[in-house]
Amino acid sequence: WFHKKYIKIFKYRNFIFNLNDFEIPLPFHSSFIFKTYELNDRILLEKNLTKKHKCIIIGGGIGFVPTIANKLTRNKVLIFEINKKIINNLKLNLKNNKVQYTIFNNNLLLNNKDKQKYYYSSHNFLATSMYRKTSKKLKLNNLNYKKIKDLSNFNTLVIDGEGIEKHYIENIHVLKKIKYIFFEFHNDIFSNIEKEKIFKILNKKKFFLKNKFINSYYFIKSSYLNDK
Repeated sequence: WFHKKYIKIFKYRNFIFNLNDFEIPLPFHSSFIFKTYELNDRILLEKNLTKKHKCIIIGGGIGFVPTIANKLTRNKVLIFEINKKIINNLKLNLKNNKVQYTIFNNNLLLNNKDKQKYYYSSHNFLATSMYRKTSKKLKLNNLNYKKIKDLSNFNTLVIDGEGIEKHYIENIHVLKKIKYIFFEFHNDIFSNIEKEKIFKILNKKKFFLKNKFINSYYFIKSSYLNDK
């Protein structure tokens, strides 16, 4: 009760994130207190991101991953966030942390055959997804990648959406400039067999595993594996 009522900000290093408009169940507040929020992705990003990475980020959340990416690379980040309810506070957190960014309140669509009409919300914004169905169904605003100016300026894809990793990996060939991929695999949405298929697709498209932490992975295009 104390955590839910009084913990309204999350501090990490010299960054501050306002949590006011984010629906976060009490059991999840410990991740902000003990700084384990987005632990898997944070460790991989902090270990591997450099100035060579120019990031497209799928899933803005509270702004944590975009902030980490922008500060480590010193490059502008391109963000896609489907949740309409959190978009204003997400922008506020990015502004307060002086992040260089462009943001779209859309689902980045790489293949129209995978187009979804709705996403699902709950009392936990962390579980917002097109794939975890709840009683709260909301209209999804899709945006085809062909309509985005300067998309080819980015060489890194950071997938922080709940279950959307399959769509991007299966269609990664349309993002011809992408050389680096970070993603979290969601075991509650996909089976181990589907995981094997996703990894085989990556290898077939010449992406190979460079690093991992728990269920988060970092793949690099083969011709860039030895880049510093």
